[in-house]
Amino acid sequence: MSHRRGSDGLLTPMGLFDSVHEHHARHVAEVAEDHYRAAAAQWQETDANLRSLLQVAQTFNGLTAPDSPNLPLVLKRNEHAFFTLTGAGLVESRRGAGHYVGGYSGFSFRVAKGVRYHVGGTRGHYEAGAEQPTVIDTGTATITDQRVVFQGAKQTREWAFAKLLGYQHFDTPPWTAIQVSNRQKTSGLLCDANTAGNFQFRLALALAHYRGDVPGLVAQLQAQVQAHAASKPLEPPNG
Repeated sequence: MSHRRGSDGLLTPMGLFDSVHEHHARHVAEVAEDHYRAAAAQWQETDANLRSLLQVAQTFNGLTAPDSPNLPLVLKRNEHAFFTLTGAGLVESRRGAGHYVGGYSGFSFRVAKGVRYHVGGTRGHYEAGAEQPTVIDTGTATITDQRVVFQGAKQTREWAFAKLLGYQHFDTPPWTAIQVSNRQKTSGLLCDANTAGNFQFRLALALAHYRGDVPGLVAQLQAQVQAHAASKPLEPPNG
């Protein structure tokens, strides 16, 4: 049997060295294959989702009242419904509890049974609590090509696209803030984490129909599909 001298000066059988090297190479290849399969699965899921959104944008024009008799919202003439979300939360900005800053409690001592004498102490100055988004009602939200409407147990809220100033999506928690010109305070809708993405897309699609810019939205989605296709993971060389 031939031998190879190792770094410690000892002779090592060539067969053992080759076996260790082969085992290491096989392990590296298996790890690379596992990483590829995970990346490919994630890429495939995203690709399917993008293509599904593109198809909806190209073909879905909303539902009229006869198309959706169980819709909780009474549609206006020529109005089309694009999405209905049950269990939506109506969100408004609420000020949290305030507190006093810079004061001290002083001290007290007992002067008789059941009687204490208080000395000193100041409450400092009061600082109001910070504004924070708060769910104030739960109900059903409907997106149409004219407005977004919330119907809850306590309140009903409408955001008309004709008065829309802007909107912003937040991830944690998943809610959408909507600003309209006829309401000073910003409010919005809280979604379940699993439906937030669909809600955001349907809102964009409904607005595209309202603005007459569906081709623009379709073009954006097509560009995303193409960009994603270019990022498809490559198989390992020995795959």
